[in-house]
Amino acid sequence: MQKYTVLIAGGFKPPHKGHYDYIKFYLDNPDVKEVRLYIGEKSRDTITLEQTEEVLRLYGLLDHPKMNYKRATIRQGKNRSYTNPLADCYDYAENRVLEPVALGCSTKDVGYRKRFNAYFDDIRSDIVSAPIFEQQDDLSATDFRAALQNGDSIAEFLPDGIDEQSVLALFKA
Repeated sequence: MQKYTVLIAGGFKPPHKGHYDYIKFYLDNPDVKEVRLYIGEKSRDTITLEQTEEVLRLYGLLDHPKMNYKRATIRQGKNRSYTNPLADCYDYAENRVLEPVALGCSTKDVGYRKRFNAYFDDIRSDIVSAPIFEQQDDLSATDFRAALQNGDSIAEFLPDGIDEQSVLALFKA
């Protein structure tokens, strides 16, 4: 099989161990040539895109040789501008006709991939159904944000080997 590019979209505010494992799952897959990660600019509570990028950098994901990170495209709506990382995945797949692509997904995101694959069904034949990442935990960015706001330990949200104090320092005002 020809190597393919995996497209991943999200907010990741902030990125937790589940996000790390999800992205790493595709980075470590030998059939994956490149992972294109699109993240939206919208802040969640007090967590910004810049902080998300710093956490991902601390996790070592943005420096991985297969990673191609992009901030989601700023689009103009009727009343305001916005970003939509998933729309960037569709745009990329529509414009890269000679390159096999797949939408990365976890067990909780299967519906996104079904719609993505169905959209391209009549348009192109090289949409790959990459392996689905089996989500192992119930971690959420919402709970991670709450722990940060409440001053609780965030250790359960962090990948192995990541120092809690290093992450906390990224969220100090």
